[in-house]
Amino acid sequence: GRWARWADMPAPTGTRYDVLDLRYADGKPAILRHTDGSGFAYYPSGRKAVCISACGLDGAGRARRFSAIIHNDNARSQVVAVFDEWGLGYADGMPSQDSQPKLLISEKAITVVDGGKATEVPRSSQKADSTDLALRINQFLTLRHKGRTMLDFQCEGVNHTFTIGEMHGDEVSGMSLASAKHTLCAQSAQQLQEATEKLETVCGLERTLKVDLSQRDLRDTTTLKVESLPTLKTNASAASLSHPLDLDLQWDTEFRLKKLLAKAHPQCPGQAGWKISRFSGKCTEERLANAKPTVNAPKSISQVSQLKLPDLIAENATSNTLLVVVCLAAYAKEQSNYARLLAEKAHAALWHKFCSKGSGPLPVKLVAVELSEAGGFSDQYGVKEVPFCMMFLGGQQVYAKRIHGIRMAPRDAAGAKPKVLLVEENPAIQLKLERNLRRNGYGSDLAMDSSQAIRFASQPEGYGVLLISALLPLGTLQSVVQAIKRQQSAAVVLAFDGTLLLGEDLEQRKQFLEECNYVFPYNPSYTGLAAILARFDVTHVDKGLACVPCTSHKKDFLDDVLGVLEKGAASVGDKSST
Repeated sequence: GRWARWADMPAPTGTRYDVLDLRYADGKPAILRHTDGSGFAYYPSGRKAVCISACGLDGAGRARRFSAIIHNDNARSQVVAVFDEWGLGYADGMPSQDSQPKLLISEKAITVVDGGKATEVPRSSQKADSTDLALRINQFLTLRHKGRTMLDFQCEGVNHTFTIGEMHGDEVSGMSLASAKHTLCAQSAQQLQEATEKLETVCGLERTLKVDLSQRDLRDTTTLKVESLPTLKTNASAASLSHPLDLDLQWDTEFRLKKLLAKAHPQCPGQAGWKISRFSGKCTEERLANAKPTVNAPKSISQVSQLKLPDLIAENATSNTLLVVVCLAAYAKEQSNYARLLAEKAHAALWHKFCSKGSGPLPVKLVAVELSEAGGFSDQYGVKEVPFCMMFLGGQQVYAKRIHGIRMAPRDAAGAKPKVLLVEENPAIQLKLERNLRRNGYGSDLAMDSSQAIRFASQPEGYGVLLISALLPLGTLQSVVQAIKRQQSAAVVLAFDGTLLLGEDLEQRKQFLEECNYVFPYNPSYTGLAAILARFDVTHVDKGLACVPCTSHKKDFLDDVLGVLEKGAASVGDKSST
């Protein structure tokens, strides 16, 4: 078949082995391997047993690492072993006596699990190289490991060994190296001769083939008649033109006609002044005058190793260049990506400020450092949080500050909702009101008595909305509202269940309820809360009720860099971490 013909053909340049094709007695394929060592092994049932993939190339372009996936001989073709190109992976053995042995090969150790007990041999010890392990995967496959991993396939007289992992100069077991000369067998030579004769026949038919009229281009060329063009006839009758009426131009498009006319009569009026700008808007004088000059684009910020940072500091100290180091970490991916974006934008702005007119080199060098590369770097430079920025000028650290988190987009800041302080003593009502606030998208803090409510209201961040029960004593209501207003003067006060209590000054309670923004006669529902909060527009940015978290921006980062450039080491105040 196809594999047999490949075996008879010369090996292409860069191949390492001859094609291997082993078959069972009935002619079914058993082992098929290509010139790079990749291939398959098949069970007698026709199911796939082993899949070998070639990975990595040496200097001559030949594969030198092999990975393997091993399947069981059942209807589902269950995967029983997997090994990567470095020989790392696992294998499940044949189950016996209610237990199934397993073998796990990792970078650090070789682990064997048998009978519920795990035995681990470190790869770094001398015992690991001398350890001889054999695991029976099924009746046809056996996995052996002694320094390297080998897979033996023995089935119905077909024996072959697969090498798994990295090779060290030796050949793959069972495959011979590709030789320079190959002779074709009689059957292959006959097939090659028949194919050559068929190809020559096809080439001869192609040379003698005539195109049918129905397949030709039916567009007729037009003969130019000068008599039908009075303007051209007048110009052609001039004395300077030879043979004025003897024109027979073959043209099929307007552009072709213009080209032929310009070539035959360059002295015709209007022909001498034709330019590209007359027919195309891509290169006109007006466009050239309005075109912006080409500028050098700033280079992307490069990531350097922690080991090279001291040399980089010393190198920029001699040239009096400000070195800006942005510390990133893989474990804080979102914040690190935002910090890198800030640095990229600031770098572009600095490039435009200092180098857009070709005034000289950039006085700032920005680099990124990965904190997870090695330990001890954070303690050495005082990096406490990620992402972090350091600046060095003249070999000295003049700036050290944390880069704040991601800034809210304007649409998110506009839609940010203020926090609600809920004051209610009844547990049943507390649960309902908290659920209604949560359904409307508002966060809340619950105060169950007057002292707790005053303590919450006195917090520096403040609350944008106060939802309080009017059944509380009048003194408690007034003290909580005053504490809320001290922190947030524009806070919205909503009272509910405004029942007048006996024994109190009715005028004072009535005055308090009138000072509230809104009073619910009963406990507010989900839709009632949504309608009232929307009426007072508590999410509007101008009201300042919804606080946007403190973050960094490109302008903030750029101002810090420019401040250090202008003031040098005197720009202290940023030296301490915030």
